[in-house]
Amino acid sequence: MNVSPVIAGTEENFPYDVTAFFHDADICQYLSGEWDDSLPQKRRNELSSEMNEKCSNIYKRQEYFRKKYVGHKLIMLKLNSYEF
Repeated sequence: MNVSPVIAGTEENFPYDVTAFFHDADICQYLSGEWDDSLPQKRRNELSSEMNEKCSNIYKRQEYFRKKYVGHKLIMLKLNSYEF
């Protein structure tokens, strides 16, 4: 994810709901980067469980926030920076 310093610097001023989404979205991106078929089955199961918990509805949430914050330029920039 490539977020400009301007967006990153204002993130603490974002509403709680969208900040919580950004946190979960960051976790989803991290977890997806950890996945590797060569991992031991136990670790793949752990990652799958974590991803199901945090990421199962991440697309729906992203779309919800795109509609909710359509008029907020900085939030929209950050929302659109996520590619899952």
